[in-house]
Amino acid sequence: MNYKNIFFACNSDCNSGCNPCNACGNGAVKRIYINTLTGITGPTGPTGATGPAGTGPTGPTGATGITGPTGPTGSTGVTGATGATGPTGPTGISVTGPTGATGPTGITGPTGATGPAGTGPTGPMGPTGVAGITGPTGPTGATGADGEDGEAASVVVGTTETGEPGTAAVVTNGGTPQNAVLNFVIPRGATGVTGSTGATGPTGPTGISVTGPTGATGATGVTGPTGATGPTGPTGAIGATGPTGAAGVSITGPTGATGPTGVTGATGVADLNAYGGLYNTTPQTLNLTVGGTTQLPLPITMPSKNVTYTPANSITATAGGVYEINYYTNVSAALGTTVTMSVRRNGTAIPQASISRVLSVGVGSLYNGSFIISLNAGDVIDMAISALLAVGITLGGGVNTTLTIKQISV
Repeated sequence: MNYKNIFFACNSDCNSGCNPCNACGNGAVKRIYINTLTGITGPTGPTGATGPAGTGPTGPTGATGITGPTGPTGSTGVTGATGATGPTGPTGISVTGPTGATGPTGITGPTGATGPAGTGPTGPMGPTGVAGITGPTGPTGATGADGEDGEAASVVVGTTETGEPGTAAVVTNGGTPQNAVLNFVIPRGATGVTGSTGATGPTGPTGISVTGPTGATGATGVTGPTGATGPTGPTGAIGATGPTGAAGVSITGPTGATGPTGVTGATGVADLNAYGGLYNTTPQTLNLTVGGTTQLPLPITMPSKNVTYTPANSITATAGGVYEINYYTNVSAALGTTVTMSVRRNGTAIPQASISRVLSVGVGSLYNGSFIISLNAGDVIDMAISALLAVGITLGGGVNTTLTIKQISV
């Protein structure tokens, strides 16, 4: 049980006659004093609802903790797309070393079978040898069976020529073995003494013609001397080619060691600064006068650079420098005389390109050469010819005259 004393007191500003149980008349708040005696503590009531959390200011950051162990490596990420190809670098100098030693030759394959030999036609029969001594007639042999009909043949007498006395008679076949054309060369005999004419004998009675049996073949007569060898018959057709033999085993020898790198050559000239040329293909005759000089015609132009082809039949350099000049002409003269050909600069013969020769009548003579000379811009180069006598000079067919120049240094 709780006991409590409750006291009421008015504020000093309350009316003196206020009722402690009522509000002051003027509206002032009363003061209440409560004295309690605490009794036995009752059971704890239920926990009230949690009030809203108050947010205080953030405290200072604590010190960095110890680094933990490294975690396992993650799987490889997807490969990115290939970047664009960079520009190709400049080509290096290509220096080819000397070729290595040749490997040993492979084993030769077996030789293929020989093709059938071609047979040429039989040469003409040589002259008949001297007949042997006739043997006695033998008994008639039994009649043999009829042989097969042979192919019809023909023998025609071709030419008959008379040879010198004492030479051998020659018979040649100008036809074929089946259709012979016999050509005779019979030596002329020495003229004998003419004998007297004998008396004509009486005609004898005609004898009974009785064919006796054929006697046995007589012994072979002595072989006559060998006739002169007939001319060689034409070569027979080439026999068919035999089958190709099996291919031999090809054994490639080991590659030779790479030779040492050669010395790098000097850098070549990228391009000629100036060049040009003229030539002539027209056959013609130039009539030279005594003491005169005639320009050689050069009407056809070649590709050019930094030169011009004016005046006609000449090349004009438009840039000064060192030039190589090549020239050629082939001429013949109507009479024998000294002929001089010159390459000229601005109408004056260049000493190292002036050639004099004595020409024979109708015989072509070649004038050609090459030299190096310094030219100025505007110099005119041409070719001219002169002679000691008035003479016609002929330029032949084909390319008969050429003149080229090219700048080799500035």
